[in-house]
This record gives sequence, C-alpha cells and structure tokens, in this order.
Amino acid sequence: MEEPDRKAVVDFIRKNWKHYVILIFAFSSVRYEGRAASELSPSDHIIILKPDGTLLVHGSEKREPINWQPPGSVFTSYLEADKLIIRSRRYRPRETVIIICDHVYVLLAMNTRRGRFKIFGSESQMVDYVMRNPNFIEEGFVPIAREYRIKFGVIDLFGRDKQNNIVVCEFKRRTATIQDVAQLALYVDTLQKDANCKVRGFLIAPGITNMALIALKEKNLEFRKLDPKIIMRGDNTV
Repeated sequence: MEEPDRKAVVDFIRKNWKHYVILIFAFSSVRYEGRAASELSPSDHIIILKPDGTLLVHGSEKREPINWQPPGSVFTSYLEADKLIIRSRRYRPRETVIIICDHVYVLLAMNTRRGRFKIFGSESQMVDYVMRNPNFIEEGFVPIAREYRIKFGVIDLFGRDKQNNIVVCEFKRRTATIQDVAQLALYVDTLQKDANCKVRGFLIAPGITNMALIALKEKNLEFRKLDPKIIMRGDNTV
C-alpha cells in the first residue's frame, strides 16, 4: 500500500497483525510509558509489527531499534485528531508504546515462512571435535569433563595428559586476545593452588594476536589452532 489512506491502515492492522509481518514507513513520533517514560520526536521511522507481538521502531541510523516491545505484546490501531495511532501494550510488566503517525509513505505486509536458526562452528562444536580427536591437543591427552565449574568460572574442557597432569582447555571461535589468555591463566592458577601435580593450560582458537601469544608464552601456556569453519566442512585434517 503506497501512500495509503489512514483509515485503511487502521482496518488492516486491526484485522491482520496476527497473520502478517507488517512493515510501515512513516513520519511519526513515539511515546513510551512503563518502568520509565520516553518520547521520540517526529521523524521518518520504520515500524515493524510481528504476529508474535514483537514491535520494532527503527530510525535512519544504527542497528538497534529506538523503541521496541517483546513477543506477547498486543497491537491495536485507531484514528485520533486525524492522526494514525498504533498502540502496543504489554501487561507483565505493564508497558505501552504509542506511535503517532502524521503521514504513512508505505505499508507492506508479508506472510513469512518460519525457519530454523542453527549456529555452525560454535565453541561447543570445537569441544566436540577435540572430544572425538583428543590427540589434537597432544598424544595421550584424555578428556574428562566438559564445562567443569571452578570458583572463577567454567572450564570448557578438563582433562589429563599422559603424565597425569591436569589439562585445562579454553576454546574461542574467533581470534584469541590477551583477555582470553588472562582468563585461561586464572583457571590454571586457581586449580594449581590445590593440585598435587602440574596444571597445564591450552588456548584453542582459529588464530591469536601477537600480544596474546607473547603473554601465553610468558605464562607457560600453550596454543592450538582450530578453525571452526573446517569443522563445519567435516575436514579431519585440521
């Protein structure tokens, strides 16, 4: 609907918001009332209504919406003082977003298909790979526990080497930084205080910064390169 009549927009939203993803490009302002209060001054905005009750109001900049409501909100629309009003109301907690549209440029409605979202090459899949191929860490490595909880966090993979030393494995799906080295060092130092054997630490990632590699060596920790994209392809020659 291009340059649609306001009454037609009201009727369409009331009848169809539960069935379509509705996108409206309009000159509008927004008021929020709830746990706080806010006002968005008149400007061009992209307004998205989803059948599950999600509301998004975007401006001309940035990725995040300026105003939003989560799934479970309820929409209605009406005319007031010759302006198109779109109201989104949430009850727990009680929150209301009121959009006042002075002019609607375009209304689009889409009957979208629902797909499934799946992450490939996650840190969990990297751990899976090492569990299946323990010699990737080194010959004789024996994985014992995933997500091993200690005082200062959760170790991705806990194991032993062939000398029965404790091995701590920390996985990152992106280039490892000096902060990641500090995290691994903290886990190793925490375990070493109560251990009657050596505690070794391995940082596993597709790459590592120069500063992180220097810090890793200074702390006598080790690095293994593992690219999650290769795991996705099922390549066992990592």
